[in-house]
Amino acid sequence: MTMPDVRRLRASTVAKTLIQGCLLAALAGCAGSASTPRPAQQPPQQAEIIREDVSFPIEKGVSTVEIDNQYGEINVRDHDEDEVGVHGVIQTLPPDFARARVVSSVNGGVLRLAVELPEGKVGGRYDMAAYLPRSLNLVVNGARDRVDARKRLGPVTARTTSGAINASSHARLDLSTDTGAIKAAVLAERWTGGSRIRSGSGRIIALIPLSGDISLNAETGGRLSTDFGLSVHPRETGGFSASARYGSGASKLEVYSDSGEVILEHAVLLEQDGDSSDEVD
Repeated sequence: MTMPDVRRLRASTVAKTLIQGCLLAALAGCAGSASTPRPAQQPPQQAEIIREDVSFPIEKGVSTVEIDNQYGEINVRDHDEDEVGVHGVIQTLPPDFARARVVSSVNGGVLRLAVELPEGKVGGRYDMAAYLPRSLNLVVNGARDRVDARKRLGPVTARTTSGAINASSHARLDLSTDTGAIKAAVLAERWTGGSRIRSGSGRIIALIPLSGDISLNAETGGRLSTDFGLSVHPRETGGFSASARYGSGASKLEVYSDSGEVILEHAVLLEQDGDSSDEVD
């Protein structure tokens, strides 16, 4: 009778024990990982929208309202109150959610409204509609967003870097932008002081009455066209120019662009050109 090999039996027993131990450890690991909850994924932060209505009294002696907003649109509308009313739509952005606010000051007959962010903060928007008496002088400083100030009685000065400008007045216009487009309308046959409409590369559309006492000069390094038969001449330096004089020519209008297209159109003056209180954005 052959006796079993004790060494082989022991080795087999040890191997089985090791395999069983590994299987139990693996099962325990799987059970542990299955029971461990994963951390909840946080939703991305969203911009917050805030609306506000604020007003600023027009003190005695104030003849000019200056609005400075580098963070959004500026839309100017008329009303008959002795104050400037502002309706603001504010966007605060993560991670700081810094809120822009309108800060007012009065100096030398000028009521200045400036949109400001807290010191050291960036981002955010402040789109505004400003309501003020239409006879006041208006100065508007924007940046990349639209400026709209139509059918004013007082002079309008507006400047942007790339934002579009849409403006019209019965008085002097002084409009300028680097790369934005300008649409301007002269609503009077005569006014005090010179009017100027200028761009770097943006297109200019100017509506001009063909009567009264207006002296018109237009130049551009780009294209120049007109819908009322004005003679357009090439410049020696490139581009085109045109000029005309109506009546005494006392009210001067200069339209100039470095390289943008200039379009001159005939403005037909209507009685309702004097009211913008019912316009909407």
